[in-house]
Amino acid sequence: MTSEQRVKAVAAHGFTDRQARFLATVLLHGGVCMDRHYCAFARIAHGQKTTDFFRALVDRRFATAYVCAHGRARIYHLHHRALYQAIGEPHSRFRKPTPIGVAIERLMLLDAVLGCPSVSWLATGPDKMAHFAGLLRSRLRQDEMPHLVFGNGREK
Repeated sequence: MTSEQRVKAVAAHGFTDRQARFLATVLLHGGVCMDRHYCAFARIAHGQKTTDFFRALVDRRFATAYVCAHGRARIYHLHHRALYQAIGEPHSRFRKPTPIGVAIERLMLLDAVLGCPSVSWLATGPDKMAHFAGLLRSRLRQDEMPHLVFGNGREK
């Protein structure tokens, strides 16, 4: 699935193109964000547009807001299955609630992704396979590519 296909599929849930691009990025890179991430992505000052966007995400139950310790900032966890289906990852581990330490690591990853928009970030297994298959061409067969295997016996 291409990034444009992902954005179109997310936008079909009632989001603007800019919002859909941001959501697709967050969904692929951790599933958590803060309003400052949207402001940085959209190159806008924090204000009514940001507040309305995140209020709508929570009201429509696409996200859950968690208040930080000092009570001012919020971490938003995107967990709605329809959004993950839209990007081709309906069983993403990012849908599950996560401890605060892991959420902070994911927020830092999102900082890096948003800070380097010219870099092609490979977020999903199929994206990585397609990239390296094209890069290595015929030097490696698909079964020779690095991969993780889970399960036992026929359940692998």
